[in-house]
Amino acid sequence: RDINSLTFFIKCLIDEQLCYKKQLYFLSFGTEISSLWENPTNVNVRILDEARQWVQELQPSGGCNLLKALKKVLTMRELNSLVLIVGSCPDQSSEILSDYIQQCTVGRKLLIHTITYECSNHVPPAVLKNLAEVVGGRYHCYSSKSEVGLEFTKLMPASFLPKPPKHEEPLVIQMPSFLAKTSAAWLKTNGLKAKKLSLYQVLAPNAFSPVEEFVPILQKTVSSTLHEKAMMQFEWHDGTVKNVHVDPPILYDYQKQLDRMVRTYERRIDWLSIASRRIWGTVCERRVVILVDISVTNSLYIIHIQHSLRLLLEEQMSNKDFFNIIAFGSDIKSWKPEMVPSNPENLQSAWRWVLSLQCKGSRNFMSALRRAVEVDLKDKDKHVSQGLYLLTTGVPDQEMHAVSTYVADVCGGCDLQLHVCLFSVNGFDPNGIIPSRYASPNETASTFREIAHAANGRFHWFGETGIYESDDISIIVSEMEKAVNYSQKCALLVESLKQRSGTQLVNQFIPEEDLKMLLKKERTRAQKLLPPKPTALTLARMYSIKKLKLDLPRIMFGPNCVHQKKMVESLHKKVSAKYCTIFPSVEINGIVKHLQFQPKELEDYVEQMERVLRCYIRRIQWLLSGSRRLFGTILETKVCILIDTSGSMDPYLQQVTKELTSLIWEQLRKNNARFNLLKFAEDIDTWQEFLVEATDETCHDAVQWVSKFQAHGNTCVLKALQKAFCFQDLEALYVLTDGKPDTSCSLILKEVEKIRKKQTIKIHTISFNCSDRRANEFLKKLASQTGGRYHRCIGDMDGQLAAHRMLTEGFDDDDDPVFPFFEGDDLKKLAQEVAKARSFLMQAKSFR
Repeated sequence: RDINSLTFFIKCLIDEQLCYKKQLYFLSFGTEISSLWENPTNVNVRILDEARQWVQELQPSGGCNLLKALKKVLTMRELNSLVLIVGSCPDQSSEILSDYIQQCTVGRKLLIHTITYECSNHVPPAVLKNLAEVVGGRYHCYSSKSEVGLEFTKLMPASFLPKPPKHEEPLVIQMPSFLAKTSAAWLKTNGLKAKKLSLYQVLAPNAFSPVEEFVPILQKTVSSTLHEKAMMQFEWHDGTVKNVHVDPPILYDYQKQLDRMVRTYERRIDWLSIASRRIWGTVCERRVVILVDISVTNSLYIIHIQHSLRLLLEEQMSNKDFFNIIAFGSDIKSWKPEMVPSNPENLQSAWRWVLSLQCKGSRNFMSALRRAVEVDLKDKDKHVSQGLYLLTTGVPDQEMHAVSTYVADVCGGCDLQLHVCLFSVNGFDPNGIIPSRYASPNETASTFREIAHAANGRFHWFGETGIYESDDISIIVSEMEKAVNYSQKCALLVESLKQRSGTQLVNQFIPEEDLKMLLKKERTRAQKLLPPKPTALTLARMYSIKKLKLDLPRIMFGPNCVHQKKMVESLHKKVSAKYCTIFPSVEINGIVKHLQFQPKELEDYVEQMERVLRCYIRRIQWLLSGSRRLFGTILETKVCILIDTSGSMDPYLQQVTKELTSLIWEQLRKNNARFNLLKFAEDIDTWQEFLVEATDETCHDAVQWVSKFQAHGNTCVLKALQKAFCFQDLEALYVLTDGKPDTSCSLILKEVEKIRKKQTIKIHTISFNCSDRRANEFLKKLASQTGGRYHRCIGDMDGQLAAHRMLTEGFDDDDDPVFPFFEGDDLKKLAQEVAKARSFLMQAKSFR
């Protein structure tokens, strides 16, 4: 990509380092290889000139066949140093390259230097780094962009990925308190029909078929007209029409029961969406074999895969009868030769084995499946409740029709299911490791959905951001939609009865006094359940676009909305489906889809989205006002505020003390908090020796103490935290500082983690006037590690202006006011939700 720059650096290498060597050899490689000399040559002035001239004439071409170059070079026994300069991902995996180098260098002292040069992708550095470690060489990464090294550090596989806390420690095994069931089995006892809450079950005792009789005098069949006076006509589930007696109190009670069932279904979905079930779904069978994809394309995700297995072993495997784990890349690795009892010793042993897994080769899923069926499940016809759980990130090496046929064959006629857990990673990187077979995420999901259903199993598709599709959740959602549909039909029946009778039926449902008591009771219960001041992150979960079911693509474009074309043999061309001429169509992400919304529905959506946007923006205005602008929102009622008074704070100390005074009266006093104040520089000074109630007297005293702050010395964060942790009954710390601490950041994080093992106290960090990126990263990690929030107020004036313009001028203003980039957790999440809501709003208006 940058050959001129590369040749310049190689010539510098020749002039500054290689000129002192005894012998040299140069070889360039792309798809083909080319060398300057046939053998290593003694160094002299003429040889160095030839090398410079040869380097100057290099031109890039082809792939990166590093293995072919190594085969040429490693035959030269006199070499004792090999320098590899690579700018893109080698055609071969690091396992193949390292195996070859190790075989060729047995008994030789050959130092290998691996260098990545201007790599825009993170995979080549990962491959070369791994290669250098395996062969005992050295690794160096060069980029003209300073941030590349940092990005590479973040994206390195295995040990360089951020590991979850206590990742390598023994399992904390939990014994499930009840037997896990699939949602289909759970609904057999908790579904509407099982609870006798189907609308047709409720109406059946008062539903009658229309009566028709032949009237001789009229010489024709006449229907009874009784229903017109006493009953309502209602379409039954089989398409027939019945006469139904409508009893409003019974229907009202029925609607309340439906509402309770919907709440139960929501709790079931929440339960399915957390912990190991978010990754694996529910593991229900008694005999379980786990198939894990460890192909080389998963090198960056090995920590995720190991953590997923840890959660499964801890939470869902202790009550099984037998289990085994099979990992597959090109080769098949089995933890045990056959399934073993699921006891604590075996679970711990399995976890230690999982920690040793390394990603290699392609996805030989078929061999792993055969191994499980023919060895672990060889007696599958003699047992019941057997399951295979596949965790993978992409399509297998084998043809899909062959896999589907085999799966359907082995799972037919016996109690054996194959469940697929598809982990959707960030797509395919064309410059990275190339899988043997590739399919888009949607094609991959479609393929595995077919395989799972062919094996009578369940399909579960998830990613780092959440669950995309789950058979277990879908069937619960269907039951909820059925309940809502029944409730709407009840409302229509009652409304029709009201129109016929011309009377108000509200009081027939519930007396007014009882209604007031019920509302009061519900409000009291809600106040107990909801936190008094939720964070923006909590609000985003409670009132996000997704939670409010306003995600436009999800509600407008289901699987049946895709524009269909089929090949008509007689016409020799593709023709659109008949319904394509009925519905208007739009292009979404390159795919033509049909709009099946009515104009009134779009109007309602636009109105709801504008209302939600106003709520979001007013929340941002609130967060940018008062003491919340600098300190964020104080949530807990037992807190300690830590203020940095080091020398660098001197120009801003007056502003900080003013804002701190506002915080004391506006948030601590108003919420009757128990609090303490601590200032830190070289020394630590506390306002009180314990937490005190926020009364008028104590708040006045605290303000007086704050007004005497003076700035001097260093930033002793660790001592301040250790002192603050000594306060009894403490729930959270709020730490305001303007820079890095005077001790190691990693040391502080380790010490805090040790202290939090004894007492779980959140640390919320506030970056004040700090432009040091590393200092801000440390504060983010400190907050994240302790379950706290990071706050940094920049762009508050621009944010207030943008919010004011949106609320007064509308959301589709020509100047397009947008919020500045907020770094604090609360503001950042809200701003992201506002941007998403505005994009959906503009889409809806364009569809309209």
